Amino acid sequence: MNGVYRATVASNIAFLKYWGKRDARLQWPANDSFSMTLSRLCSTTEARPIQASDHRFVFAGQAFSRAEKRFAKTFQQLDDLTQTFGFRDQLEIRTENNFPMGAGIASSASGLAALTLASLAAWLKAPDWQSLAAKGFSLSRIANLARQGSGSAGRSLFGGYVAWRAGDHPEQQTIEPLFPAEHWDLHDTIVLFSKGEKSLSSTEAHAHAWSSPLFRTRLAGLPERLAAMENAMTHCNFEQLGPLLEMEALEMHAVTMTATPSHCYLTSDAWNFLASLREARRRGEVHAYFTIDAGPNIHLIHEASEHEQLKRWLEERFNPQELLHDRVGQGPQLSFLSE
Repeated sequence: MNGVYRATVASNIAFLKYWGKRDARLQWPANDSFSMTLSRLCSTTEARPIQASDHRFVFAGQAFSRAEKRFAKTFQQLDDLTQTFGFRDQLEIRTENNFPMGAGIASSASGLAALTLASLAAWLKAPDWQSLAAKGFSLSRIANLARQGSGSAGRSLFGGYVAWRAGDHPEQQTIEPLFPAEHWDLHDTIVLFSKGEKSLSSTEAHAHAWSSPLFRTRLAGLPERLAAMENAMTHCNFEQLGPLLEMEALEMHAVTMTATPSHCYLTSDAWNFLASLREARRRGEVHAYFTIDAGPNIHLIHEASEHEQLKRWLEERFNPQELLHDRVGQGPQLSFLSE
């Protein structure tokens, strides 16, 4: 079927972080992770076969070649899929995000997931999920392929709340939805302290994690923390979940700050904000807990009933353009646009 294959995939926010790799080449994480797939903060990618000597890549209306370092993972993923499955067509890829790229909001997760999904649909001429499955590409298989491009990308290919199990061997990794979006309507309000690309890439930070004296202690305690998070999710217990989110975020950033070389993603303004949030929560002004990915921006997780009050509190302190509002989402969309 000639035409354009479009995939829209949302970012995800990790509750239990994927941090450090046992094998970088095989994208084998050091630990299990658990995340919430978002709804509105998305990457949209269109793919179509073309007659050319190489793939053509356009991001936000601008063409980029293989020489552009920012998009090395994009071309590597296309090459890996081509080599694995013997695809012959070159593709024109057009993609854009509706949120800042490289700022700690998991743009690589949504971007590589959308790229993988749209590209496979174009190569296989599969306009919908049923056609992909009929050709042997279940959602689980696609998620595993996306993971090889960017670890957390596999989690974005499911809606709701998703677990990535590391397993005892790289081939035993699994990505599976644990709770649907309807199970618990949690929101994520993001405070943007920087829209620029983060000061240290996640790839580099993963490699440095093992040098932290805190890292192995962290790994030993994560199974218990994950079990506690899953219990909180099962019972929709926000008082149990919230402190676990903050403990996990601070521990991951402590590993980064105690690694060699040491690195701190957060600005002084961000640290001051975290202190003011905790004080406001103590006074009963807001009821939200923070988490932070590898970057300078703060995610505030809260229940739907708290959103308007939190929004008012934040807008007294920040320009609305510095705030992004999202919630748990249903998962990716795939469509076909005929020529």
